[in-house]
Amino acid sequence: MAAAPSQAGEPVLYGEETAPPVTLMISNAPTTLDTYGHPQPALGRWLAHIADKAVVRLTLRPVTSKADLDTSMRNADTCALGCARLPARENAVRWLMEVKRDRMVFVGRQDDTFAGNLSNFLRLANGKIGAPSDVYRTVLDNRSIRYIAVDDQRQLAHMVVDGKLRFGMMIGGSMNTPEIKALPLRIVAELPELGFWFACSQAMPQPVVTRIAETLKTPASQQLHREALSHLLPGMAASL
Repeated sequence: MAAAPSQAGEPVLYGEETAPPVTLMISNAPTTLDTYGHPQPALGRWLAHIADKAVVRLTLRPVTSKADLDTSMRNADTCALGCARLPARENAVRWLMEVKRDRMVFVGRQDDTFAGNLSNFLRLANGKIGAPSDVYRTVLDNRSIRYIAVDDQRQLAHMVVDGKLRFGMMIGGSMNTPEIKALPLRIVAELPELGFWFACSQAMPQPVVTRIAETLKTPASQQLHREALSHLLPGMAASL
């Protein structure tokens, strides 16, 4: 059962009030949350099912930064939806299920004149690219690329369109969402696919982890997962 928020900014809750509390970190992207911070409907149905069958009380919390996610994932009551499986995290959390695979793309205005390979793009974009939270900034940090921190992918897309940023970095699936697809943007470069997982803290009690993991594997949960993907990432069968 979900306690649907009535106003923007209110926490989104799934599950019974008496169930063990679990904070679910989630990216603030058009593929996951709407402009009010509520999950897209198909995603919400899947999360409500997980909370019900795993007997947990899910509270959704948008990720604000890589440090925010990594610090929160040390807490015994925290999981993450769409956690990028990076080498530095390999032994830091419990990887329960790969939710999707997607690529990271770099966008510019439709009329941007850039034409070249990824190496040329990264040299040109140094200090001129906007990056939302978490894995985007990690990828750029690892390549020593300077960036401008932007709150979320919607804001980033509009800043590129308005000429406040020349380039922006986002997940490939966001380009298929109606609100981003309608903007005069084009992909100017991209990185290889990366796996995004449902992961939980190493410190989470084993009975809770086991219930969540077993629920994710059930046919009913897998069907709801596929439905969420078909709405969030049209044309993709296994990729948040």
